[in-house]
Amino acid sequence: MSVLQKFLKRKHPNDNDGLLDEPPLDQHELVNPFEPEVINREESADVSHLITLDRAYDDGEVVDPELIAAEQKESRFKSLISWIRLPTPGASYNLLAFQAGSFGLRGVLIRNARHGALLGPAAESNNVDFTRAIAEVVDQLKQHHKRLPKQAILVTPSVISSIVELPVSPLRPRSDDEMRELIRWELEGTLTQQNKHWLIGSMLVERGYLTASQRDELVEELQIRQSQGGQDGLLRFGDLAVQLNYITHEQLEECFVLQGKLIAVDDDLAYGWQAEEPQLTQGLSDEALLSTDDDGDSAHKWLVSGMSKSVRRRWVGAFNLNHIKLQAFYPAVGSSFAMLTQRCTDPQQALLEIHQEQLAFILGGANAVNEIRVEERQYGEVRQDEIQRLIGVLPADLHKLYVNFQGKEKDEILFALSNSTALDVETLNFEGLDIPKPEHLYNEALLGIAGAAEHFLNHVAKARLSWIPARDAEVSFFKKLLSPKVLKISAVVAVALLMAGFLGWMHWNMWQQQERLDQLDSRFETDSKLKQQFAGIVAEQGQLKQQIREATDEVALNADLLILLGTDLPRDKNLINILLKSLLLVTPEGVSIQSITQSEEMLMIAALAHGDTQGQEFVSALNKVMEPLDYQVFSSDVSELENTDGSDFSPYQVNITLRQKVGTYVVGDQK
Repeated sequence: MSVLQKFLKRKHPNDNDGLLDEPPLDQHELVNPFEPEVINREESADVSHLITLDRAYDDGEVVDPELIAAEQKESRFKSLISWIRLPTPGASYNLLAFQAGSFGLRGVLIRNARHGALLGPAAESNNVDFTRAIAEVVDQLKQHHKRLPKQAILVTPSVISSIVELPVSPLRPRSDDEMRELIRWELEGTLTQQNKHWLIGSMLVERGYLTASQRDELVEELQIRQSQGGQDGLLRFGDLAVQLNYITHEQLEECFVLQGKLIAVDDDLAYGWQAEEPQLTQGLSDEALLSTDDDGDSAHKWLVSGMSKSVRRRWVGAFNLNHIKLQAFYPAVGSSFAMLTQRCTDPQQALLEIHQEQLAFILGGANAVNEIRVEERQYGEVRQDEIQRLIGVLPADLHKLYVNFQGKEKDEILFALSNSTALDVETLNFEGLDIPKPEHLYNEALLGIAGAAEHFLNHVAKARLSWIPARDAEVSFFKKLLSPKVLKISAVVAVALLMAGFLGWMHWNMWQQQERLDQLDSRFETDSKLKQQFAGIVAEQGQLKQQIREATDEVALNADLLILLGTDLPRDKNLINILLKSLLLVTPEGVSIQSITQSEEMLMIAALAHGDTQGQEFVSALNKVMEPLDYQVFSSDVSELENTDGSDFSPYQVNITLRQKVGTYVVGDQK
């Protein structure tokens, strides 16, 4: 659902012409300002240099070129040369001043003279498309002056202005962000009320499709039908006007399109502010104004203004598409108050502005605005009670009241005001203004444009108007770097970068250490294998050494045995012969030798004796015989055997063990 449809469904019972109670049109009935039938409805101006229709569509969706163009930034070089003006014949103009409203768009050439802003030719367009309306006005102005200025200001009802009290000293303004936040709380509800300015009835009257009396008749008829109920009770103001043939369906659609572009549908606002110039009567000393302490205990009047950022972007984009740099937005209400400096020098100045849909009363001095009162108008003619309720109690030192009728002077109102206020009431108008302009355009309708131009060109005090810059001021690069938000972000980013760098270094270091560890592991594994192999070789060498030692010992032993055998074997052979001969000599009668056994170094002799005496004698005699042979009796045993044959004779068993004498011969050594 489009924004326009959502807005049309909102209900505001206080709107007498029934605008916001009208049923929304079907989607196919709404008019898109970029469709050919709307753009070409009035093609009197040459707009060939504007964006083409093909570029207004992207994959079947409508793309708003004005909002896109608003984001385009002018190059520094182009911005510099735009201020260089070539000499042209005739008068030279310094500024383009525009005024927007339900009627469409007006434009005036402004010359910056020494004592004020001088108005030049004026032009007007009722095209609902901002870009083409600007192009039509520019084309008409070029008929009077071929080379036009490239900078402009815009007076529009989309900008609201008000006097608010803020705890901020005029000599110590706060940062832009803090000022915007303070002003937002003051203007948030006021901007919503400003949307009532764009009533369908008022727009139809301003565009010339209805007269004021016709609008009043339609409102009365609508109230009658709504009171009766039924199907007619649901009828809306625009539909009723079409049904009664006051307007055409195309004219109603045209107003709907314009309404949708002018209504503020977002809460994101752009602000402007101007401090009240300090006066001695305020009782504030220079020390208090210049103090660096918080000013929360005091209040100072500020002239502030606000508008929807989306509306601002749309206007900036429209001017960009026409190669014009829009500089500032001014409020429609109160802009003509700046013109009082040319007519009045009183310390107290007052102006009553009568607009199509509202009344405004501005009160101030020569250098400031002290109060702004705005009240919605009822349908019908301007009534004295409405004006009196708005004006209220006037200052005692006020002597003259000026009225701006926007070109529709009412003598009876002037007379009634003069009687009720006891003041000198005059109409604020241009004296002797003779400029080329459309026939239906009154000179007094240009008072707002003239006042805004006077203020923009610094011919009036700054505190008489509050304007909104067309673009947010670009903070210098160094200020951006030093702003708390950027410092916080920078600190966070720096910490994040340090952490990331530290983590990166840690990962890199861990990777390096891991690589080194892998190399050490690989080297350790290789060294371990080599060590194991070396240990195996060492163990094998030890075994081989042991085997070598054993083999060496065995070889030495064998050598000793060979020597032994070489020396003892001949002796052993002779020993046996000698031993046998000795045994024969020492064996007594009655002893018989049974066996002789040799075991290593031992000789075991077994014999039988008839008696114990014979056996002992044999042992003793054998010991003596063996001594020359280096043998001696090691042990002897003479024991009686059992008689097994039944005779009286019992033999004795003699066992003798002979061995070499100790120390006589040892293997590997000789005595």
